[in-house]
Amino acid sequence: MLCYDTETLRESDRTLPTPFQLLLDTSGEQRALTCTAILRHLPGKRLVCRGVWHQRQTVVAKIFLAASGAKRHYQRELQGIEALWSAEIATPAILFKGTLADGKAPLLLFQEMQGYQNLAERLATANTVDDRLAAMQPVIQLIARLHAAGLGQRDIHPGNFLLSGNDVMVIDGDDIENNGRQPLSQRKSFSNIALFFAQFYPQFDAIVPPLIDDYGDCRNWPIDPGTYSAIQKKIRRWRDWRQKKYFQKTKRDCTAFVAQKAWHRFMACDRTWYSPSIQNLLNDPDTFIKTGTILKDGNTATVAKVTLGSQTLVVKRYNIKNRWHALRRCLRPSRAMVSWQNAHRLHFLGIRTPRPIAVIEERWGIFRHRAYFIMAYLPGETIDEIVHDKIKDSQAIENCFNHLATLIKQLAAAQISHGDFKATNFLVSSSQLHLLDLDGMTAHRFTGSFKRAFRKDFVRLRQNWPDLPNLSSRIAKLTDRLSI
Repeated sequence: MLCYDTETLRESDRTLPTPFQLLLDTSGEQRALTCTAILRHLPGKRLVCRGVWHQRQTVVAKIFLAASGAKRHYQRELQGIEALWSAEIATPAILFKGTLADGKAPLLLFQEMQGYQNLAERLATANTVDDRLAAMQPVIQLIARLHAAGLGQRDIHPGNFLLSGNDVMVIDGDDIENNGRQPLSQRKSFSNIALFFAQFYPQFDAIVPPLIDDYGDCRNWPIDPGTYSAIQKKIRRWRDWRQKKYFQKTKRDCTAFVAQKAWHRFMACDRTWYSPSIQNLLNDPDTFIKTGTILKDGNTATVAKVTLGSQTLVVKRYNIKNRWHALRRCLRPSRAMVSWQNAHRLHFLGIRTPRPIAVIEERWGIFRHRAYFIMAYLPGETIDEIVHDKIKDSQAIENCFNHLATLIKQLAAAQISHGDFKATNFLVSSSQLHLLDLDGMTAHRFTGSFKRAFRKDFVRLRQNWPDLPNLSSRIAKLTDRLSI
């Protein structure tokens, strides 16, 4: 088994293979830690892995690698943990603190909390409002205790809370902000809790009021309608900020994405899909389109279904019709890039669309040419197929309407217009509705422009079923209820 020192770890990229060993300096002796899985890796900065210590104890190792700043972050982690101890907030025990054997990288070994799951994992199995409330309430109560003890979290998110039953632990001491044992003010407290709620999909906002009530009870603060309104505004601002930061990540090399930029080409790919087989596709998408199953072959776009081993993808190439078309498009973001960002926007908001896998732009400096958008293939039926195949099945028609109503409400809440609500752009897969063809989608800053665009979407939607006046009428009533 390979044994790495600090310099090797600093130079390693995100493909660092496991298992490997690290030698730790323990009171003049060297003991080996076997790292079995990487939990998080910020190349050249920080490495978090699961490992085995003393040949039997499972631990989580946090290794600080930065050539400058490693000691500062190590000290900040320790200070945060000590602040949690002082406030009697549960956190995993530190089993070892020190450095690698070469003395260059500080590290901490934490007890691995077996039988615990983080809040995001708990919520993934919470299918009802009551289940979500039951998962969130002990966390909200713990956050209230943190704030009362003068502690906040700079980047508070579900991964920082471990749960087992109703027992909750806080992890990531580096994220703890200490207010000198003075309870956080209402302004700071509500801002921090709004940042926490902003981590969740907007559909979770329905359970925010009772959770704010729980928080207020823990702090002995009266909660009135003005408080709810103020916190909801903060949630929207934090959510907009997070969305902007997330979009920036989709176009640069980071933990979630592989990005490559050159004079003639730009490529970004979901890192979990980045493999030798998909690299072949990214390097020569036209060959895969030619050998794939053509779904659409138009002047402006060619769409093909391609197979990579056991995986099936859809590749959409945005064509350039002629030199005038090229001139109009060259300085604008490509339609593939618009689709890439809009797909991530919908995923960020919890609105279903096929998973975006990669985007490619052919470039000449700042000038764009052809572009490709690659997404996961979803088997299913379009709403148009379902409605016309099962026109006498009232329950199927009802299900279609309910799917559409839910999606439309989600888009309206986010002030997003689609631009082409034809029935073939709605795909039902695994009993869930997915929105397709996102290159005309727009997120509106202003309510007026959104309503104008969304009315046009509704006009197009009703044109799909001129032979079904009842369905068109119900869609019209939905428009009225949404005040569009």
